[in-house]
Amino acid sequence: MKRVLTLVLPILLAAFALVACGNDSDDSSASSESEHGGDHMMTDMPSISMPMSMPAGAREIVISDFKYTLPGTFAPGEQVTVRNDDTAEHTVTADTGDLFDVEVEPGATATLTVPGQPGTFAFHCTYHPNMVGTLEVR
Repeated sequence: MKRVLTLVLPILLAAFALVACGNDSDDSSASSESEHGGDHMMTDMPSISMPMSMPAGAREIVISDFKYTLPGTFAPGEQVTVRNDDTAEHTVTADTGDLFDVEVEPGATATLTVPGQPGTFAFHCTYHPNMVGTLEVR
Protein backbone atom coordinates (compact mmCIF):
# COMPACT_ATOMS: atom_id res chain seq x y z
CA MET A 1 0.00 0.00 0.00
CA LYS A 2 2.83 2.39 0.87
CA ARG A 3 4.48 1.74 -2.50
CA VAL A 4 1.22 2.50 -4.32
CA LEU A 5 0.91 5.80 -2.47
CA THR A 6 4.48 6.81 -3.33
CA LEU A 7 3.72 6.16 -7.01
CA VAL A 8 0.21 7.65 -7.17
CA LEU A 9 0.62 10.67 -4.88
CA PRO A 10 3.09 12.60 -7.11
CA ILE A 11 0.84 11.99 -10.12
CA LEU A 12 -2.21 13.28 -8.29
CA LEU A 13 -0.35 16.36 -7.04
CA ALA A 14 0.84 17.15 -10.57
CA ALA A 15 -2.69 16.74 -11.93
CA PHE A 16 -4.10 19.09 -9.27
CA ALA A 17 -1.38 21.64 -10.01
CA LEU A 18 -2.21 21.56 -13.74
CA VAL A 19 -5.91 22.00 -13.07
CA ALA A 20 -5.23 24.90 -10.70
CA CYS A 21 -2.94 26.64 -13.20
CA GLY A 22 -5.43 26.23 -16.02
CA ASN A 23 -8.40 27.49 -14.02
CA ASP A 24 -8.66 31.25 -14.64
CA SER A 25 -12.20 31.77 -13.45
CA ASP A 26 -11.73 34.67 -11.05
CA ASP A 27 -13.74 37.86 -11.46
CA SER A 28 -10.74 39.94 -12.55
CA SER A 29 -11.06 38.69 -16.12
CA ALA A 30 -14.69 39.86 -16.24
CA SER A 31 -13.80 43.36 -15.07
CA SER A 32 -10.84 43.47 -17.45
CA GLU A 33 -13.13 42.50 -20.31
CA SER A 34 -15.57 45.30 -19.60
CA GLU A 35 -12.82 47.89 -19.08
CA HIS A 36 -11.01 47.05 -22.31
CA GLY A 37 -13.90 46.30 -24.60
CA GLY A 38 -13.52 42.52 -24.40
CA ASP A 39 -10.05 42.38 -25.97
CA HIS A 40 -8.22 41.06 -22.91
CA MET A 41 -7.55 37.79 -24.72
CA MET A 42 -5.12 39.53 -27.06
CA THR A 43 -3.14 41.13 -24.23
CA ASP A 44 -2.71 37.76 -22.53
CA MET A 45 -1.03 36.24 -25.58
CA PRO A 46 2.69 36.63 -26.28
CA SER A 47 3.43 39.02 -29.11
CA ILE A 48 5.23 37.80 -32.19
CA SER A 49 6.81 40.30 -34.50
CA MET A 50 8.63 40.01 -37.78
CA PRO A 51 10.94 42.64 -39.27
CA MET A 52 9.07 44.78 -41.79
CA SER A 53 11.51 43.82 -44.56
CA MET A 54 10.78 40.10 -44.09
CA PRO A 55 7.87 38.88 -46.22
CA ALA A 56 5.43 36.53 -44.48
CA GLY A 57 6.46 32.90 -44.91
CA ALA A 58 10.07 33.77 -45.80
CA ARG A 59 12.71 31.43 -44.49
CA GLU A 60 16.03 32.55 -43.15
CA ILE A 61 19.41 31.35 -42.00
CA VAL A 62 20.06 32.80 -38.55
CA ILE A 63 23.53 33.44 -37.15
CA SER A 64 23.52 33.64 -33.37
CA ASP A 65 26.13 32.83 -30.71
CA PHE A 66 28.63 32.10 -33.51
CA LYS A 67 26.43 29.30 -34.89
CA TYR A 68 24.27 28.88 -37.98
CA THR A 69 20.62 27.78 -37.70
CA LEU A 70 19.04 26.64 -40.96
CA PRO A 71 15.32 26.12 -41.58
CA GLY A 72 15.77 22.78 -43.39
CA THR A 73 16.27 21.95 -47.04
CA PHE A 74 16.17 24.50 -49.85
CA ALA A 75 14.84 24.55 -53.40
CA PRO A 76 17.38 25.06 -56.20
CA GLY A 77 17.93 28.78 -56.80
CA GLU A 78 15.85 29.81 -53.77
CA GLN A 79 16.62 33.22 -52.27
CA VAL A 80 17.07 33.08 -48.51
CA THR A 81 17.58 35.84 -45.97
CA VAL A 82 20.66 35.53 -43.75
CA ARG A 83 20.18 37.30 -40.41
CA ASN A 84 23.18 38.04 -38.18
CA ASP A 85 22.07 38.35 -34.53
CA ASP A 86 25.68 38.48 -33.30
CA THR A 87 27.79 41.55 -32.57
CA ALA A 88 30.52 40.35 -34.98
CA GLU A 89 30.58 40.33 -38.77
CA HIS A 90 30.08 36.90 -40.39
CA THR A 91 29.97 35.28 -43.80
CA VAL A 92 28.20 32.32 -45.35
CA THR A 93 30.87 31.10 -47.77
CA ALA A 94 30.85 27.86 -49.78
CA ASP A 95 33.75 25.54 -48.91
CA THR A 96 34.42 24.74 -52.56
CA GLY A 97 34.12 26.90 -55.64
CA ASP A 98 32.40 30.24 -55.74
CA LEU A 99 28.81 28.99 -55.39
CA PHE A 100 27.95 31.53 -52.70
CA ASP A 101 29.70 34.03 -50.46
CA VAL A 102 27.54 36.41 -48.43
CA GLU A 103 28.89 38.85 -45.86
CA VAL A 104 26.55 40.01 -43.07
CA GLU A 105 27.27 42.90 -40.73
CA PRO A 106 26.30 42.61 -37.03
CA GLY A 107 22.55 43.02 -36.54
CA ALA A 108 21.94 43.12 -40.30
CA THR A 109 20.49 40.86 -42.98
CA ALA A 110 21.65 39.84 -46.45
CA THR A 111 20.26 37.71 -49.25
CA LEU A 112 21.82 34.42 -50.31
CA THR A 113 20.90 32.65 -53.53
CA VAL A 114 21.01 28.88 -53.03
CA PRO A 115 22.88 26.90 -55.73
CA GLY A 116 20.70 26.04 -58.72
CA GLN A 117 21.45 22.32 -58.62
CA PRO A 118 20.48 19.73 -55.98
CA GLY A 119 23.18 18.59 -53.60
CA THR A 120 24.80 19.10 -50.22
CA PHE A 121 27.00 22.16 -49.93
CA ALA A 122 29.33 22.72 -46.97
CA PHE A 123 29.99 26.31 -45.92
CA HIS A 124 31.88 28.30 -43.29
CA CYS A 125 32.48 31.81 -41.96
CA THR A 126 35.69 33.30 -43.37
CA TYR A 127 36.23 35.29 -40.16
CA HIS A 128 35.52 32.40 -37.78
CA PRO A 129 36.62 29.05 -39.33
CA ASN A 130 35.05 27.08 -36.46
CA MET A 131 31.62 28.22 -37.73
CA VAL A 132 30.49 25.62 -40.27
CA GLY A 133 27.22 24.44 -41.78
CA THR A 134 25.67 22.52 -44.65
CA LEU A 135 23.06 23.60 -47.19
CA GLU A 136 20.85 20.78 -48.48
CA VAL A 137 19.33 21.58 -51.85
CA ARG A 138 16.57 19.33 -53.18
